Amino acid sequence: MKNFLVFILILVSKSLFACGFYPYGEELRFSFFNPEIAGYRSYAEFYYSANSFEPKSVYGDFDKMPNEVLWVNYCKNKVSYKSVQEVLQSLSLGDINSGTNNEMLRYLYKIKDYEAINYLKFAKNCEFFNSWVDDPWERNEAMTLTQRTKFLNQAIRLSKSTNNKALQFRYIFLAIRMAFYNHEFEKIKTLFETNYQTKLDKDILYYWSLYFRTLAETDKALANFYAAQVFVNAPDKRFMVSQQYNNEVAIEEVLKYAKTNKEKANVYLLAAIRKHDKSLAYIKKVYEYQPNFEGLSFLLLREVNKIEDWVFTPYYSLFEPSITTNNYWESEIDNASDVFKRIETDRVYASELLAFINNANLTTVENPTFWKSCKAYLHYITKDYDASLTLLEELKSSKNSELFSNQLEIIKALALNARQEYGKAIILNEIKPIILKNKGFRKFIFSLGKELEYKGNTSDAALLYSTLNNHTFNENHDFYNTIYWKSNKNSGDTYSDFYTDYFDYINAVYTPEQLEVLIQNIYRNRDKEDEFSSFKYSILKTEIPRLYDLLGTKYIRLNKLTKALYSFKKVDSKLWNDKYSNWERNGSGWSYGSNVFDKNPFYELKYTPDFIPIKDTIRLNKYTITKQLIKYINKAENPKEKNKDYYYFLVANCYYNMTQYGNSWMMRRYYWTSDGDSSTMVDENEFYQCNSAKTYYLLALKNAKTAKFKALCLRMIGRCEKYRLHNLNEDSYKGDYDDYEKFVFGKNKYYQDLKSQYPEYYKDLTSDCTFFEDYFRARR
Repeated sequence: MKNFLVFILILVSKSLFACGFYPYGEELRFSFFNPEIAGYRSYAEFYYSANSFEPKSVYGDFDKMPNEVLWVNYCKNKVSYKSVQEVLQSLSLGDINSGTNNEMLRYLYKIKDYEAINYLKFAKNCEFFNSWVDDPWERNEAMTLTQRTKFLNQAIRLSKSTNNKALQFRYIFLAIRMAFYNHEFEKIKTLFETNYQTKLDKDILYYWSLYFRTLAETDKALANFYAAQVFVNAPDKRFMVSQQYNNEVAIEEVLKYAKTNKEKANVYLLAAIRKHDKSLAYIKKVYEYQPNFEGLSFLLLREVNKIEDWVFTPYYSLFEPSITTNNYWESEIDNASDVFKRIETDRVYASELLAFINNANLTTVENPTFWKSCKAYLHYITKDYDASLTLLEELKSSKNSELFSNQLEIIKALALNARQEYGKAIILNEIKPIILKNKGFRKFIFSLGKELEYKGNTSDAALLYSTLNNHTFNENHDFYNTIYWKSNKNSGDTYSDFYTDYFDYINAVYTPEQLEVLIQNIYRNRDKEDEFSSFKYSILKTEIPRLYDLLGTKYIRLNKLTKALYSFKKVDSKLWNDKYSNWERNGSGWSYGSNVFDKNPFYELKYTPDFIPIKDTIRLNKYTITKQLIKYINKAENPKEKNKDYYYFLVANCYYNMTQYGNSWMMRRYYWTSDGDSSTMVDENEFYQCNSAKTYYLLALKNAKTAKFKALCLRMIGRCEKYRLHNLNEDSYKGDYDDYEKFVFGKNKYYQDLKSQYPEYYKDLTSDCTFFEDYFRARR
């Protein structure tokens, strides 16, 4: 039952994060240096990852397991590995008989090695007792303990009764393992020290036994030493034994038990792998003691993967690194400038690792070509693009795997792209085939776009960002092949301060001028038929109406109504009908949510009974509303117009309705929430403070002719002022929450003016909106 309760606890803890989403960890990490290229699969569980260490298969489908190798050697290489694997992993106790078809068993029966056959039968008998998961409901624990003890003692007796050394060690290993599950740790020590301590040929049985000896050791420094030796020599035990390494023990205490340089190198290896921060000092020690060690090359790989996380995750996404282990990443970050300063600090560390490689004798290391690829990548990270490209060209001439060659091409594309000058950066012809080959690698495509954006080419950046939405390109990449990024314009700590989609990003960040250049770029190139252009324009060539909608919306935010009207005029009726009206909505494609223009913004106010007769009926969309707004402004500003107050009031209504509180908020925004999350839009104050509406209500008041209509204008001015005061004070207010409305009301000068100048109308206008119709009708 204990095991079941643990499962429930884990399940409940996971549900705690199900209420909302914010990207973190591995899904944020930018990594272009693929750990698979180096061939260190046996260390795969320790690839650098925000998920820390993950259990993985350390052997490939065709790898020969160490225990299988021992058995093949025992059978004098006259049996296949497949037959050994079948005996060890598939056959049951009853399958071991003289009538078997298994090649290994037939061989043992043929040479009459009954001791080996009996060992295999005994080992099969013990399998049930070699774990703690034998009785999950804990109903027969006492019986299991008794039976396991029986088999443990029998294994010891059988080891003494045979003269076959190989089988002696196998029986002792079985005994050690069962002693562990019996919690007999002193027996583990005794069995290991009397049988394995002096064993000269340290095979996999030795290190499997040492693994249990590690678990039984109470001396933390000695346990660390044992763990390091098991870690290096028993790949299938690495994940579990690494967890036994105690980071709080000084490494100098552990090294006291090391007698050889290899043992010292093993200690530094495991200590370095257990570190998530800078490990160069330990890497140098491993190089000093065993330069041709594959574990050293793996440490180099891990360190490069760390550095690219520390540099590129914040550089491209403005999120912190997926693992914030450097002390300076744990302090407060106020703006993008702080992020880039810290990135440069990590580039300096990259140069230190590069200097180590430069000073190393690469003829002595285990994989010189891999070390050179790390060197080329570090040149790129430290912005020495020419050196990176020169070395990549040299490596290209080597005989490499397809995976490794593609890795070199990815680094080449990144370096060529980053080497360009600001204002002159383009998607180079050399890069195009590399992009096409890796078009499903989203973080790679995004990083190229982001670099172009940093260098002033916002059009090509947006075009590359748009391809990230094409899910057909996301083949052969893992779950973490996703993009989340922030803008250096981000302010505040809002729920939606990051982006996952090109449209949301250019909506928030691009200027109208940048958007116009993008649209013209699409017009010029959308009909090109070469493979790269087809890829590049695959999304945006179909979204020109949507982009003109966005362009007009950006001009509305800047109150440049004529330019907005010109942009909206280029939007086809299909978009207006599909995305903004009740007509012909089919729910397909992208959607802005509840964005239907179902109320006339000049005559109708949200949560207010109708009080103005609608005279100009139009089919509502952004184009017609903008056109009408310009028309009414021109009428109101015409010196000869007799109804200036009327038109100013209608204009004010429209500006009011284009805010967070109106029925036409979609003139300025593509999404709406009742909480009114802050954003980086240029009209943020206008959207939440109703400043333009207030301005035009004031003009309506100035031109009003009757007391009742003046009072109504003051009432609407007071409503706008209320929202302005709310927006200004909601974060700084320190008083009781229940008194907040009173606080805001007390600061609203226009409600005070309404009360002092028109006391007879004050109650009507502040207590019930149904009176608005009477007051508006009293305009003349």
